[in-house]
Formats: sequence, structure tokens, C-alpha cells
Amino acid sequence: MRKTSFMTILVLVLLLAACAHSPTTGIEAAMHAENNVQVGWREQPADDGDPVFAVQSAGGVDFAALLTVAEEHAKARCIDGYRVMSITGSDEPQVDSLNPRFILDSVVRLKVHCYEKESDSN
Repeated sequence: MRKTSFMTILVLVLLLAACAHSPTTGIEAAMHAENNVQVGWREQPADDGDPVFAVQSAGGVDFAALLTVAEEHAKARCIDGYRVMSITGSDEPQVDSLNPRFILDSVVRLKVHCYEKESDSN
């Protein structure tokens, strides 16, 4: 019983520590709204199943910084490595539905193909 409760507490502490280090704002955070503008990163599957990492800012962020965030998430997702299939990006307008204005934001989309570890059972 004591071992189970210790393990439960340990898991909760580790989860809490992991959450404490995750950014909640900016392009490093998961996609969220800042001043009614979508900012952050998200992973979405392409039609062929490969992951696409989209990183979006409210403007004023270099494309190199956006690409760095996308690459970090690709490395974390593709443990055995990856190959870049395509990189797209541009300044794109967003419509703020609450205020009659357009916001020019920056978006980078990094499509990768994850390598799979070869089986040792040959």
C-alpha cells in the first residue's frame, strides 16, 4: 500500500514539474489566443499521415524562430529521426471577429516524415 501511494505521489510531482516548465504564451506554447489572435504551435496530420508542425505568431517574429520551434517539436515527435518533406510559410491575415480589423500574422508549416526504428527480428 505504501509503495503504491509513494508511486502515485511521485507521478503527480513529475507531471506537475513537467507542466511548470511548459510555456503558456508565445510561439513555444500550444496553440492559444493572445489578444484574439491565434498564437503557438500545433501538430496536424497531412493527408498521407505524416505530421505537419504549424507555428504561428501574431507578427513581428522571425521565420527562423518559428522554424526552430517546429524543428524542436519534430525532434520530440520523431524519436528515431525525421526527413523534412516540405517547409511553407508566409505572412497571412487573420480576422478578429470581435473587433473589425485584420491582423497580419506569420505562419511556418514543417512537414516531416518520421523514421521508424528497424526491427532486430530479421
